[in-house]
Amino acid sequence: MRYSLVTSAGKGHINEDLVAVHERHGVVDIIVMDGATPLSPQRHVRAGASDPSWFVQQFAADLAAVLHRAGSQESLVAQALVGTRAAYRAVAAATNVPPHDWPVATLSWVRVRQGRVQAEGMAPARLELYCLGDSKLLLQDGDGVRDLDPFDNPAEREVQAAVAALVAEGVTDAAARWERLLPMLQARRHAQNTAAHPQVLCLEPRGPFAARTRTLDAPAQGQLLAMTDGFYRLVDTYGLYDDAALAAAALERGLDALVDELRAFEAGAVAAAGITAKRADDASAVAWRFGSSRKEAA
Repeated sequence: MRYSLVTSAGKGHINEDLVAVHERHGVVDIIVMDGATPLSPQRHVRAGASDPSWFVQQFAADLAAVLHRAGSQESLVAQALVGTRAAYRAVAAATNVPPHDWPVATLSWVRVRQGRVQAEGMAPARLELYCLGDSKLLLQDGDGVRDLDPFDNPAEREVQAAVAALVAEGVTDAAARWERLLPMLQARRHAQNTAAHPQVLCLEPRGPFAARTRTLDAPAQGQLLAMTDGFYRLVDTYGLYDDAALAAAALERGLDALVDELRAFEAGAVAAAGITAKRADDASAVAWRFGSSRKEAA
């Protein structure tokens, strides 16, 4: 097996995405996170580039510290979050942070359990999925490309519709458009942070996360492509690829080349300015290749 990864800030130097791969004793954990854009200029965490970047870095470290423990992915997420929540309370600059300012993030966690030797031969590797939010997982094998975690995000559709309405109204300035969208975005963030069963990773879940989980056999040959929605803009926002073409390009050209293409399109396409709330988003991906004994990180 081998992997490559890429992560790129959408604007400036603050990257609120995170990708990580942990290998140990026949188990590989592939982690993809996307911290949600802060909705206030006020910082509540002194350390780190931004509150969301602090959140994804802290949670990823807390999760890495418990990966060796027995238990389900759900239980390990809950254990890791105990540490993250305590750290946030210790470093937050304010004690009464409004819920729309609490950081949230997506989490796509794929655990690869390598096959064991059986009487009839080597058993296939297994994939265990734990997904919160709208990152994307594509599996490429001999039968084509499959979306392992189909998820229709109605809140994102609402944002895109609101952006289109503002553009139609003549509000093309990005800062003015953001100002108009902010009340809707803050209400959405408040709801995410106070939900009974949150669909994103948050600090104070009122109950169990509404994670999408799945277990399936891994292919003997093929590729798992895990990415944030900023990287997947190549498909669902800009239409430069479909799923199959994106997976093929990741194999043939590599992830860095795809990010370069994404940024070039966003910089040069006038049409892109009227599609999304942010002209450019953080973009990250991991390509894990089955059937190889080598590991590469780029």
